Amino acid sequence: MNVVNCSILIVDDSEDFLNLLLTYLDDTGCTVAVARDGEDAVDLCERKRFDLIIMDIIMPLMDGVDAIRAIRRMEAQTRRSPTPILAISGEGSLQTGVDSMDAGATRMLVKPITGQDLQSTVMEMMGKTTR
Repeated sequence: MNVVNCSILIVDDSEDFLNLLLTYLDDTGCTVAVARDGEDAVDLCERKRFDLIIMDIIMPLMDGVDAIRAIRRMEAQTRRSPTPILAISGEGSLQTGVDSMDAGATRMLVKPITGQDLQSTVMEMMGKTTR
Protein backbone atom coordinates (compact mmCIF):
# COMPACT_ATOMS: atom_id res chain seq x y z
CA MET A 1 0.00 0.00 0.00
CA ASN A 2 1.55 3.28 -1.02
CA VAL A 3 -0.18 6.63 -1.17
CA VAL A 4 2.01 9.49 -2.29
CA ASN A 5 1.97 12.95 -0.69
CA CYS A 6 -0.72 12.34 1.90
CA SER A 7 -0.89 13.42 5.51
CA ILE A 8 -2.65 11.54 8.29
CA LEU A 9 -3.37 12.69 11.83
CA ILE A 10 -3.65 9.91 14.42
CA VAL A 11 -5.37 10.87 17.66
CA ASP A 12 -5.03 8.36 20.52
CA ASP A 13 -4.08 8.51 24.18
CA SER A 14 -2.73 4.93 24.33
CA GLU A 15 1.00 4.75 23.58
CA ASP A 16 0.75 1.05 22.69
CA PHE A 17 -2.17 1.46 20.28
CA LEU A 18 -0.57 4.56 18.78
CA ASN A 19 2.60 2.59 18.05
CA LEU A 20 0.52 -0.22 16.53
CA LEU A 21 -1.26 2.23 14.20
CA LEU A 22 2.07 3.79 13.22
CA THR A 23 3.39 0.33 12.37
CA TYR A 24 0.28 -0.48 10.32
CA LEU A 25 0.66 2.79 8.37
CA ASP A 26 4.44 2.57 8.01
CA ASP A 27 4.45 1.48 4.36
CA THR A 28 1.81 3.95 3.16
CA GLY A 29 4.30 6.65 2.24
CA CYS A 30 2.13 9.13 4.15
CA THR A 31 3.35 11.76 6.58
CA VAL A 32 1.86 10.94 9.97
CA ALA A 33 1.27 13.44 12.78
CA VAL A 34 0.17 12.45 16.28
CA ALA A 35 -2.11 14.05 18.87
CA ARG A 36 -2.60 12.57 22.36
CA ASP A 37 -6.10 13.92 22.98
CA GLY A 38 -8.99 15.70 21.34
CA GLU A 39 -7.84 19.19 22.33
CA ASP A 40 -4.45 18.66 20.66
CA ALA A 41 -6.20 17.26 17.58
CA VAL A 42 -8.45 20.31 17.20
CA ASP A 43 -5.46 22.62 17.67
CA LEU A 44 -3.45 20.77 15.01
CA CYS A 45 -6.39 20.78 12.58
CA GLU A 46 -6.77 24.54 12.98
CA ARG A 47 -3.13 25.01 11.94
CA LYS A 48 -2.75 22.30 9.26
CA ARG A 49 -4.88 20.39 6.79
CA PHE A 50 -4.78 16.60 6.80
CA ASP A 51 -5.95 14.15 4.16
CA LEU A 52 -7.32 11.81 6.83
CA ILE A 53 -7.85 11.83 10.60
CA ILE A 54 -7.87 8.60 12.61
CA MET A 55 -9.65 9.44 15.87
CA ASP A 56 -9.89 7.35 19.04
CA ILE A 57 -13.25 7.93 20.72
CA ILE A 58 -12.53 7.26 24.40
CA MET A 59 -9.88 9.76 25.59
CA PRO A 60 -9.33 12.05 28.57
CA LEU A 61 -9.70 15.87 28.42
CA MET A 62 -11.72 15.97 25.18
CA ASP A 63 -13.09 12.71 23.83
CA GLY A 64 -13.17 11.83 20.15
CA VAL A 65 -16.84 12.67 19.65
CA ASP A 66 -16.36 16.21 20.99
CA ALA A 67 -13.15 16.60 18.97
CA ILE A 68 -14.91 15.53 15.77
CA ARG A 69 -17.70 18.05 16.46
CA ALA A 70 -15.13 20.82 17.07
CA ILE A 71 -13.22 19.95 13.88
CA ARG A 72 -16.43 19.91 11.82
CA ARG A 73 -17.47 23.26 13.33
CA MET A 74 -14.07 24.79 12.50
CA GLU A 75 -14.23 23.42 8.94
CA ALA A 76 -17.69 24.93 8.45
CA GLN A 77 -16.63 28.31 9.87
CA THR A 78 -13.54 28.47 7.64
CA ARG A 79 -15.37 26.99 4.62
CA ARG A 80 -12.93 24.09 4.44
CA SER A 81 -14.03 20.89 2.81
CA PRO A 82 -14.57 18.17 5.42
CA THR A 83 -11.58 15.96 6.17
CA PRO A 84 -12.41 12.23 6.17
CA ILE A 85 -12.42 11.01 9.78
CA LEU A 86 -12.06 7.37 10.77
CA ALA A 87 -13.35 6.84 14.31
CA ILE A 88 -11.79 3.94 16.21
CA SER A 89 -13.10 2.70 19.54
CA GLY A 90 -12.72 -0.21 21.89
CA GLU A 91 -16.30 0.52 22.93
CA GLY A 92 -18.25 -1.34 20.26
CA SER A 93 -21.72 -0.33 21.34
CA LEU A 94 -24.27 0.85 18.83
CA GLN A 95 -24.55 4.14 20.73
CA THR A 96 -20.81 4.84 20.36
CA GLY A 97 -21.11 4.33 16.61
CA VAL A 98 -24.21 6.51 16.38
CA ASP A 99 -22.58 9.27 18.47
CA SER A 100 -19.43 9.17 16.31
CA MET A 101 -21.31 9.32 13.03
CA ASP A 102 -23.66 12.04 14.33
CA ALA A 103 -20.61 14.11 15.28
CA GLY A 104 -19.33 13.87 11.72
CA ALA A 105 -17.14 10.76 11.50
CA THR A 106 -16.94 9.30 8.01
CA ARG A 107 -16.39 5.67 9.06
CA MET A 108 -15.88 3.67 12.25
CA LEU A 109 -13.84 0.62 13.18
CA VAL A 110 -14.07 -1.25 16.48
CA LYS A 111 -10.90 -2.39 18.26
CA PRO A 112 -9.16 -4.74 17.95
CA ILE A 113 -8.31 -4.04 14.33
CA THR A 114 -5.82 -5.71 12.02
CA GLY A 115 -3.29 -3.99 9.81
CA GLN A 116 -5.26 -5.16 6.79
CA ASP A 117 -8.50 -3.67 8.20
CA LEU A 118 -6.82 -0.33 8.77
CA GLN A 119 -4.95 -0.21 5.47
CA SER A 120 -7.95 -1.15 3.33
CA THR A 121 -10.20 1.33 5.17
CA VAL A 122 -7.62 4.12 4.84
CA MET A 123 -7.20 3.43 1.12
CA GLU A 124 -10.97 3.35 0.59
CA MET A 125 -11.49 6.58 2.51
CA MET A 126 -8.77 8.31 0.52
CA GLY A 127 -10.39 7.19 -2.72
CA LYS A 128 -7.71 4.65 -3.61
CA THR A 129 -8.32 1.07 -4.59
CA THR A 130 -6.55 -1.81 -2.87
CA ARG A 131 -5.05 -4.75 -4.64
